[in-house]
Amino acid sequence: PSQQIAIVGAGIGGLTSGHFLREGGRDVAIYERAPIPGGRIQLLEREGARIDVGTQYFHTNYVETLKLLSELDLEDQLLPIRAPVMLMRNGRGFLAKHNTLRYKLIPLLSNLKFGRIVWTTLRNFRRLDPYANDPLEEFEEIDLAEHVLQKCDREVLEFLVRPIITAFNMSDPEGESFAHFLRMAKQFLTSSDTCLPSGMFTLPETLAKKLPVTYDTEALEIRTEANRVTGLRLRIGGETKTVEASDVVCATPLRELSRLLPVLTDEEKSVTRDFTYSRFPLAVFFMKRSLPADHWAYVFSRTEGFKTSFTSDALFKCARMIPSGKSVLQVWFVGEAGTQLVDESDQDIFELAIDEMKRVIPSFAEEVEGMEVVRHHTGMSRYRVGIYPRLRELLKGLRRIEGLHLVGDYYGHSTIETVVRSARAATDEILARPMPSEGG
Repeated sequence: PSQQIAIVGAGIGGLTSGHFLREGGRDVAIYERAPIPGGRIQLLEREGARIDVGTQYFHTNYVETLKLLSELDLEDQLLPIRAPVMLMRNGRGFLAKHNTLRYKLIPLLSNLKFGRIVWTTLRNFRRLDPYANDPLEEFEEIDLAEHVLQKCDREVLEFLVRPIITAFNMSDPEGESFAHFLRMAKQFLTSSDTCLPSGMFTLPETLAKKLPVTYDTEALEIRTEANRVTGLRLRIGGETKTVEASDVVCATPLRELSRLLPVLTDEEKSVTRDFTYSRFPLAVFFMKRSLPADHWAYVFSRTEGFKTSFTSDALFKCARMIPSGKSVLQVWFVGEAGTQLVDESDQDIFELAIDEMKRVIPSFAEEVEGMEVVRHHTGMSRYRVGIYPRLRELLKGLRRIEGLHLVGDYYGHSTIETVVRSARAATDEILARPMPSEGG
């Protein structure tokens, strides 16, 4: 049998796996359905500008990801994002820097109540790994929104907790596990943000240039025999072919697994269906000039009828990415609003975004010179109440299939670091086996 290792997906998980395996001297082949690499890390280019329209930044408490960037001579290029955000309420703006202790848009008493969540985070600080699916049973079955309303108040839910979870996970708090939010809270409290001046896409772009990636290729099935991986069935162009492989690294969204792996049990298939992703459109506006501001993002509230969760100015985030010096405003519809809007027409999305931005910048419509819509159907993995133990059982049970390795953002949190860690674990397992000798 072939000793080649097949990798499904050229997002950051598949590319990182390929990189680690090639560094370890193994023969790999990567198959990607799209015509370009990157997965959720996407780039929009226009008139010399490179604009992040997927993953927006690297957190400073990443470990494996920063090691990877260092190996690729990219770590030294990272730029800090120090600008504050503007929290909006009743037409007023309240500047908030990272890790602000006192949020002036809500009453002092509500700030003190929010301290209960901060205290829970600190009390469990050593147990909380933001990037791993370690058991936190006492928090996993708690609905985040219900818990905040019980322990804090609606002010905290709408103006602190919801902005955090929409920014970090592109979802609303309702139905999300409190354990997930605690991981997010530690990440929020212990890190700041950085970006690459040439765009986040630089990472997958750099990796893909060094690796054998076949694009426009759909993986149809991971072939197995007697609980042992034997290869992949693929569709390339209009043709179907099967390639042999000693191992298959599956680096796709988890929901793809039930389609790719027919040997899953009914319960395993149901977990892949129930593990959901945030879905949302991103409206990008190219402005005629630089918008005057002392912040790089506006944060809005659904209590005032906004469908927009937040906006960000790519120019203010990283001016080196936009040589023209003109603002590029990104309007993010996430959570329930994102799910409702993701499949609406570009025109409907533009009209809604413009109407809502005019509530903050009255001349907004006249300031726009170009528009684009980017849609994410598997934007960020969500950890809803009840999913943690089922997910652990799924991952444990699939270890019965020798040669199958799962890489993705379903090992604890929807971050690049989680994906890179899972790639490191999967490839370390492969590399721990002796390299086959010539001729088998």
